[in-house]
Amino acid sequence: MVIENRVKYLLIAGDLFDYTYEPLDVLVKSVVELKRLREAGVRVVVVPGNHDFSPTRRSVLNLLHEAGLIRLLGSSVEMDWLILEPLIFEDDKLAFYGIPGFRGSSNKEIEYLKTQRVKFREASRLAGYITIVLAHLNTKFQDYDPSKYARKYGALYMEYEDFFERMPANTRYIALGHIHLPIPIGGSFRAKIAYPGAPIGIDIADLKETSELARIGGYRRVLLVDLSEDPPLVKSIKLESTPSVYYSIVEAKSVEEFKVEIKKALDSLDPDKISAVLVEVKGADASDFIRATQDLVKSYGRKKVYIRIKPYEPALEEELFTPSIEITPEDKGVSIEEVELKVIKEYLARRRYSIPLEKIHWLINFLSQDIGSNVEKVLKEIIEELGV
Repeated sequence: MVIENRVKYLLIAGDLFDYTYEPLDVLVKSVVELKRLREAGVRVVVVPGNHDFSPTRRSVLNLLHEAGLIRLLGSSVEMDWLILEPLIFEDDKLAFYGIPGFRGSSNKEIEYLKTQRVKFREASRLAGYITIVLAHLNTKFQDYDPSKYARKYGALYMEYEDFFERMPANTRYIALGHIHLPIPIGGSFRAKIAYPGAPIGIDIADLKETSELARIGGYRRVLLVDLSEDPPLVKSIKLESTPSVYYSIVEAKSVEEFKVEIKKALDSLDPDKISAVLVEVKGADASDFIRATQDLVKSYGRKKVYIRIKPYEPALEEELFTPSIEITPEDKGVSIEEVELKVIKEYLARRRYSIPLEKIHWLINFLSQDIGSNVEKVLKEIIEELGV
């Protein structure tokens, strides 16, 4: 796809690999593909993500960099400052910087940015160059809020305006990594920043997300960015290798009833169209249902379909494609206090928090003089502070 579209720079904003050290067979396949790209004249520019980051610079990424197969963007921590080294291509007057994703869930990269302890080395000298930043982190933009996406990404993120202010003045585009969801979802758009999303996905949450993307007309993709314009024109290219996912929620009162429902779902599968199945179980003893159907699931392995069954758990991911709490027409004319109480009640119910409504309302009024449309934000901060 890269070679066919005559792409000169392939940008990978972190997590090229799932681990710092990969098995030999994965490394061999990677070397074969990277050599093919190099021979075609493609420059592969990479920043480490939280999965393949190595503070000691002993990783698969460093090995590939030393072999001349990728251009690994450099960074270091000096006197509690994050120092970013430029990668310069004089022939195209391009300068690349990379903000790595640190290992674990500490969100150190966000802390460095929020406290303005990030230095772009030689940025003033490169004022005449087009700058591209690869950043493996959480940022909020276009009404996308990472704190509503998944707990695994943490609650710490950058507001888009704050994030962009900390970039070099001549930054043309920011290639984002870390969030598995494509943002924005559109087929083509103009933007200075975007998440391509995970090409395939690695866990159950990704399977569920892939199914939801298909429902709304989205898909797993790579992004083709035209830097000749400002803001750049960004085109989504669908990845045909992405698993096609069948997702269903099954509710049953007994194991036998559940077996019947699962068998119906599996019998209806066309392995030429569906490559993964995710079924969530609603029931008093959902885990017992799952254990009782393992043999049934194994028997369908001959269809070469990846099948996962798990207990149903309302997740933060479900809010991603649904609007926030809305104030309905019948709310007009009521007091702001009544509206606030409605928002609080729905917010707590949606997350199943067993916190007294009155207590939360009192805390909001105590901590904020003017909540208005910020009620949900203040509420989230309070809940985080309470540690529930």
